[in-house]
Amino acid sequence: MNYRILLLPALLLGLAACTEESAPPPTVEVVVDTVVSEPFQPRSAYVGRLQARDDVTIQAKVTGYLVSRDFREGELVSAGDVLFTIDDSEYKAALARAKADLASARAGQANAERNFKRGQELLPKGAISQAEMDDLTAKKLDAEARIESAKAQVTSAEVNLSFTVIKAPITGRIGRSRVSPGDLVGPTSGDLTTLVSIDPIEALFQVSEATYVSTVSEHIGELDPAALQSVEVTLELTNGVAYPEVGHIDYFANRIDAATGTMEARASIPNPKSILVPGQYVRVILQDTNLMQGLFMPQAAVQADQQGSFVLVVNESGVVERRNVELGDRLDQSVLVREGVQAGEQVIVRGLQQVRAGMAVNVKAVPGEQRSGPAQPPAKGDAPATPGGH
Repeated sequence: MNYRILLLPALLLGLAACTEESAPPPTVEVVVDTVVSEPFQPRSAYVGRLQARDDVTIQAKVTGYLVSRDFREGELVSAGDVLFTIDDSEYKAALARAKADLASARAGQANAERNFKRGQELLPKGAISQAEMDDLTAKKLDAEARIESAKAQVTSAEVNLSFTVIKAPITGRIGRSRVSPGDLVGPTSGDLTTLVSIDPIEALFQVSEATYVSTVSEHIGELDPAALQSVEVTLELTNGVAYPEVGHIDYFANRIDAATGTMEARASIPNPKSILVPGQYVRVILQDTNLMQGLFMPQAAVQADQQGSFVLVVNESGVVERRNVELGDRLDQSVLVREGVQAGEQVIVRGLQQVRAGMAVNVKAVPGEQRSGPAQPPAKGDAPATPGGH
């Protein structure tokens, strides 16, 4: 009986506790950042390959023994520098014969001219017949034709003689010589060496159709020469080092390649110190010098699901809303937003896993030194950040 009396108060207290309403869960606190409108310079990058503007193969145009090679392999040569010398004795003799033939033709032409003039004087007197006069006329014309032929032979001999000295047609870097002094060279002996221009050098790269439509057309408008001048081109070498010189686009193909879905583009890059060489692979970075206005928010706010990219926005009432967004270029820790949010709205950057649309939350702003402001966008082709943040 005593035990029952002692247990009764405890049972009454337990029953009272069960009837009390359970306390509401605490409001989740999240960290937010603000969508800002800021000016920026569009920037994109592509894999490119360098090529020489001029790539010349040096060949012998006349046959003869090579007397000298007048350059060091791999050095820079100027237009007009002597590269090879071929034995010219045969071609000097040919020129002398041609000049002698020309002198003989001129002597014959002078004699024919004198006979023709005599015939013109004798024909009215009846001293010669018309047939004889016609013969004198024909000989005069034949002598004049022989002079022209002899002149042509002299010119040909002079040209052949000039071909015995092979000169650089352009300024550039000379390649390896495939012949040595003493070799018999000629038109059928193949390339003697190669010569490529160095400054400026060209960078070829491929722009996808989607990128062309969304980036090139949007950022620089129509492809007229004046618009292209506003796009600066810089290079990044394979070791990540930025090349210091700035170039410009000088060519876009006139069609999209149906097989690859890309369009060829070319940039001209100054190369005064010959650092760049043809065949080298580089990263071609295009940056428009004109400022554009855009909306930016932290990359950490972006999540993705089957519907695409989205962010969680805290409205003025402190309630979470889902917004599907269309994104543009990444800007370090920020991303360009084309559609879905407005300037001044707050997006959640931390605590994303604890909230869902429709929940009321307490907000805490990102510290000033950690805020994600717009910065120069990294080139397209960089590895994108993983959607979603914590």
